[in-house]
Amino acid sequence: MKLEKRFCVKDNRLYYIEGNKELGISGTRLSASACAGGGIPPSDLSRLLLIDLPWTQVGCDETSYNEEFLASFRDFLKALEEKGGYAAIIPLADRQPSGGEAEDFVASFRHCARRVKDCASVAGFAVPAGVPGVDAAFFMEELSAKHPQYVFFSGDDSLLKDPGLVRLFL
Repeated sequence: MKLEKRFCVKDNRLYYIEGNKELGISGTRLSASACAGGGIPPSDLSRLLLIDLPWTQVGCDETSYNEEFLASFRDFLKALEEKGGYAAIIPLADRQPSGGEAEDFVASFRHCARRVKDCASVAGFAVPAGVPGVDAAFFMEELSAKHPQYVFFSGDDSLLKDPGLVRLFL
């Protein structure tokens, strides 16, 4: 199932494609575990929600993906969709990848993207910052390969030279 692109980025700001209205970035940050644990979307959905998602919560490699958690997280995102809200997923390296694990980190979030692929509430993902071995361009390429509707967010000034990324204050 391919979702239509709902957002575009202009000068590092997020806009609805339909109506060309800016969607503000929320100061509201939620943990994915609170969302997946039966959390209810907040009532004020006029701004984008930021959801922190730790790598270990997703699963650190293909033998350890936490499918139960991802299904519950998807349920929250579907509830958010029903209320007309949107979220950006913020990948967190709650443990530093070592050796060849940088590819596992990216693969974990690619898997997460596959699990929430039908959730129109997901505007996109933040590009991980400061994760050893994780290349921003590779991360975006991997996630957008099958999910072209996603936009990408960053707080890294060197990445924000690309006006196609949304400025995110983390």
